[in-house]
Amino acid sequence: MGGNTGQWFLRYVGKDGFVLSQDVVLALQQAGLDIPAQPSAKRDLERIQQAFNTWANETGLSYTHLGKIAAYSVGNNYAPEQIDHSVSKFNAMMD
Repeated sequence: MGGNTGQWFLRYVGKDGFVLSQDVVLALQQAGLDIPAQPSAKRDLERIQQAFNTWANETGLSYTHLGKIAAYSVGNNYAPEQIDHSVSKFNAMMD
């Protein structure tokens, strides 16, 4: 396992959390967070966690919900039908 595999797995099994995809990182950068395109340093990860903690406290939304909002707010976005199809295909693979 590597990269975001652990984050995706935790989300799949229902753990509240965000996934540091390229779009989420870009959204954090556009929100003013000074982090690299591929954050891995403890200092960067702490900044990211603090940003999500602040957003969660301000909005009352879960980390998963906030991460999805961040991911969908930048980068390539797809029609809901395409997403539903991809999720269904992924779930079928996992069964």
